[in-house]
Amino acid sequence: MLKIVFFSKLGKRHPLALLITLDHYSGEQKSCFIFSENQDLSYLGYEMAISQKQIAEQIGVSIALVSRVLSGKARDVGIADATIEKVLKVAEELGYVPSAAALTLKGKSSRTIGVVVYDFKDPFFGAIIEELQAQAHEHQYSLVLAGFRARVPEASDLAPLHKHAIDGLIILGSDERADWLDGFRGMPVARIGHGSSEEHSVRISIDEDDAAGQILQHLCDSGQKNLAFVGEHFIAHRLRYQALERRAGIFDCQLTCELSSSWAFAAGLDTTLQILAVGNADALICATDKIAMGALHAMYDSGKKLAVTGFDDLPAAEQFLPPITTMRQPIEEMAKQAFQEVIKSNIPRDILLKGKLIVRSSSQ
Repeated sequence: MLKIVFFSKLGKRHPLALLITLDHYSGEQKSCFIFSENQDLSYLGYEMAISQKQIAEQIGVSIALVSRVLSGKARDVGIADATIEKVLKVAEELGYVPSAAALTLKGKSSRTIGVVVYDFKDPFFGAIIEELQAQAHEHQYSLVLAGFRARVPEASDLAPLHKHAIDGLIILGSDERADWLDGFRGMPVARIGHGSSEEHSVRISIDEDDAAGQILQHLCDSGQKNLAFVGEHFIAHRLRYQALERRAGIFDCQLTCELSSSWAFAAGLDTTLQILAVGNADALICATDKIAMGALHAMYDSGKKLAVTGFDDLPAAEQFLPPITTMRQPIEEMAKQAFQEVIKSNIPRDILLKGKLIVRSSSQ
């Protein structure tokens, strides 16, 4: 287990604003690197979070007095207004932030949101995490990030979420059946991705049917009628193909499906080589940009060319040669919607957002 700490400038010092917990595997061994609460982090360029003890020492009063002031109970025990003002002033100057554990013990919100990532190798999720951190900073929340090995959750993966007394949970990735969520019943949950209608979450995803229509319209208008879908054995990829299949008849085109057991780039590379050998397609619709990159690599090696589209609009899609035509997912809107859902009392439902086809030279 590896804990990585990020900091947010909430005061003159930099109290902990984001705690990320990742699983780090070395063969069959789990390596453990932990920053303890009181560990000196000055070598990272940041100062440690301020405690009530430090405030008390600076003013020259007891920790109990500081605690009563910061909890709003000072006047109940007759502490002078001048002393209250002094404690609050020093606390603000030092950048004091109440600990999540202390708030939870008092029955208050910890202002901490858990984030579960199904696949840390997927760059699409990295872009979403960046947007979620922006939301956390804006609303003065902290994030605890946990992930699964090979998309399969284990109890040790979920332990950090329970340890940090999170107020809500955001899931990044699709899943047909997430039994592990039973341990978080009664908590606001938002999933960025596809999930079961029986899942107690708000499921936020791109409108696959609308996206399929945009892609097919573009390819068919360009004269491409024999289309091959290239994906992996993931629920999101299967749903993506099913949406294309529903729309294919409208555009009078032929559509086949090739799902690979390889991962991302390799899936695009291997599957495209097989398609080129058969020669029965004039365009490839790839489930992700990484798959599209593998497909274009295969064409470069073979000297053959087919129209190619991707999905997600990763930054690398525009930088790739040739630049990739792709379906841009509304990442910022997804993250904002998910964050709002978990800091409120949410009602389980599906929220579909429109994507936008970005046309570049890979499909022309």
